Amino acid sequence: MKQITFRKARPEELEAVLSLLKEAAGWLQKKGIDYWQDWISPPPHFIDWIRQGFEQNEFYMTEKDGSIIGCFRLQWQDPVFWGQQKDNAGYIHSFTISRNLAGQGIGKTVLGLIESHCRQKGKELLRLDCGINIKGLRKYYEEYGFKPAGEVTVLGERLTLYEKQIT
Repeated sequence: MKQITFRKARPEELEAVLSLLKEAAGWLQKKGIDYWQDWISPPPHFIDWIRQGFEQNEFYMTEKDGSIIGCFRLQWQDPVFWGQQKDNAGYIHSFTISRNLAGQGIGKTVLGLIESHCRQKGKELLRLDCGINIKGLRKYYEEYGFKPAGEVTVLGERLTLYEKQIT
């Protein structure tokens, strides 16, 4: 496999993030999966959420041999989805890899890189969320070692909260 890395996103890459999210939403739509559909034509508050992540230096670009292939947001606190937590955790959002690279194991490679990064930052847990009815994605995360940790509704979307012990 070629070199997979990630780095902090640069301000001018906001459109690349929106494009990756739109691509993922379109793929889900073609598969008949009603998830992330707001990213096809995102409302202003979704774009603001992405901008906020950029302003707080929480967005990362995933690269393969220097070319952008994905993105994610990594936070050290996530009160919107998880409430106030005392645990020392990293929270992943907007995790996506370009669909033309599907089936190559790149997503799991990137999750491993994020896990290592969080461990180096002294984090004990890695957390994320997934639509409660998105069975394929839930299975993907569970096979990687994430365990269901609860449920939450955010902006009308029912989500399963997942966490993985990384220390």
